[in-house]
Amino acid sequence: MKSTISGFHQDQLGDWVADLACGHTRHMRHDPPWQNREWITTPEGRTRFIGSVVECKVCAESGQEGHMTENEAARKREQQRIAQAVRAACLQAAIEAYEYAQIKGLCQEGAWDLAVDAVKTLDLDKVLEGLPG
Repeated sequence: MKSTISGFHQDQLGDWVADLACGHTRHMRHDPPWQNREWITTPEGRTRFIGSVVECKVCAESGQEGHMTENEAARKREQQRIAQAVRAACLQAAIEAYEYAQIKGLCQEGAWDLAVDAVKTLDLDKVLEGLPG
């Protein structure tokens, strides 16, 4: 089944994953000579492919053709955009707090505690205000 690319994010291993309008995802790897997708390695390349139609293997295997309305898909894309912004802010807060703790001489456990506290106290309203329109 075909679906449209609505955005991209990186998985835990750093591989790029396309967010599809149907609500599913698809890995997009540049792994020559098997997969030649050099465009995935740059922000400009990824932006150029938003709106492209690709095969959704999950929809194809389950026979779920058109299982999500355009409004549902748009809502899902907005939720993913917000979730990605929150995840990025959490990671940034944790990394900054951990690095600060290391500079101040805290042990590993203390640095991790500080990093977790930074995520717990993150101002989510500020994160959401910073989202592009």
